[in-house]
Amino acid sequence: MTSPPSPSKPKSKKILPLAIIAIIIIAILLVPVALAGGFTVPVSKLTFDERTGSLVYSNVQLTTSVVTVYEYYLSIRSRGTVQTTDTSVSSSQGTGNITISLLLTNPSNQTIDLGHTNINGGIGTRSHTVYLSVDQGVKAPGAYKLDITITANLTVLGITASFSTIIHSNWTIS
Repeated sequence: MTSPPSPSKPKSKKILPLAIIAIIIIAILLVPVALAGGFTVPVSKLTFDERTGSLVYSNVQLTTSVVTVYEYYLSIRSRGTVQTTDTSVSSSQGTGNITISLLLTNPSNQTIDLGHTNINGGIGTRSHTVYLSVDQGVKAPGAYKLDITITANLTVLGITASFSTIIHSNWTIS
């Protein structure tokens, strides 16, 4: 005596999970390209050091490179537009509230307010890196200008003081 054949799943139920996974993979691969308008994007990187208290800045360097949209969206952009590293900071010297504001002028001579970053902590030297690309309006060939305003409100030995300085940077994307 033979047993009746076991019921099997219809092919459509087997294919559905594979189709969903395929759609998700395609979306992950195509969304960055659609957002950037291509497979590569220009990335402008400005680095500088700043000494809180005197607002002296140094080592200003600006480089422009072309990276893949995947590197930009998954690595560079995910860390933020402004990245700061404390190189020699101490609260024993005093404390400060630093605001870094960014104004970008594009080749069409439009000024774009890119917002600001607040840093609270000790007084000392910090290294800052600013990344600009398609999300901030740096995409078309032409001349760009970035004005970085650094404002610091400091408290040293109970005395409060305010300082401000501007870094002007110009570059061209071809």
